[in-house]
Amino acid sequence: MFSTMLSKNINKKTTEKLFNFYQDSSLSRMINFLNEAVVVIDANGTIEMLNSTSASLLGIEKDRLLGHNLLELVIDDSGKSQTYVFESLDAGQQGLISSPPIEVNLQANSDNKTQVCVEMSISTLPEAFSSANTLYLCILRDLTLHKAEYGSLLHKANTDYLTGLANRHRFAEYLDKQWDICEQDDVPLSIIFIDIDHFKDFNDQYGHIAGDRCLKRIGETISLSLPNRDTLAARYGGEEFALVLPRCSAQTAQLLAIRIKRHISQLSTRQFALSQESELTVSMGVATQMENRYSSKEGLLNAADTLLYQAKSQGRDQICFL
Repeated sequence: MFSTMLSKNINKKTTEKLFNFYQDSSLSRMINFLNEAVVVIDANGTIEMLNSTSASLLGIEKDRLLGHNLLELVIDDSGKSQTYVFESLDAGQQGLISSPPIEVNLQANSDNKTQVCVEMSISTLPEAFSSANTLYLCILRDLTLHKAEYGSLLHKANTDYLTGLANRHRFAEYLDKQWDICEQDDVPLSIIFIDIDHFKDFNDQYGHIAGDRCLKRIGETISLSLPNRDTLAARYGGEEFALVLPRCSAQTAQLLAIRIKRHISQLSTRQFALSQESELTVSMGVATQMENRYSSKEGLLNAADTLLYQAKSQGRDQICFL
């Protein structure tokens, strides 16, 4: 909503600048006067003129763009962006229009491989500018930085700061998605819960800095043990970790749990800046949804959690599974 309002304000200000400048200047000089990236097209989408800002944005020389159709630069297999342009041009034939902005990927440079994400809005130019043919003003706002910032914020929102693994929110979101997919495809879905044994005692004895290093190193070990990119590892809370294993049978999940446990047991606590070796073990619970064993994802989680605490109650440093 804010982005749309902002674009409408930009269009209004741009048009006002054009009218103010029109009295003693050509249209070409006017669009070069603007700070926004501007492309002028005719009713067929053919590029009639553009300013240096838009040429710089696309990384293509102005002379190479003139005479080409704007749609040749649009990259969208769904056809949504192309439809937006067609509908805007058709509406402009009936009267003045100012189409709401849409996110569009455009070809950048001439290698056909690079693209730039922009917010595009299309408005008709008044007859005073268009003479005999209707012309359209396309304003392009570069979203590259915005996308990068959004991606960074999204990553931070889904990541545990200490370990670099997914956080509990991301875990729940991913489990929801994979539960539905695995149910639909009738394939197994496994969960592994991992808890560091006696971690409170470790923290009390060696301090929280050493404890944080321990959590981070175990997180790295778990991450390096993952079988494929579909598997998600998360810090579930405190010293507890959890894995979502789509399309993973009970036997495969058990073998993975054994491998992770072995790798963790091989860690040297001297890596945590300790003056002496200290034993580091984990307890694990493994549960698998297959043949409708559980009626909901909550049932699957409760089963893995119950098995984890069964492992702890039986003396820790072991794996329990169904």
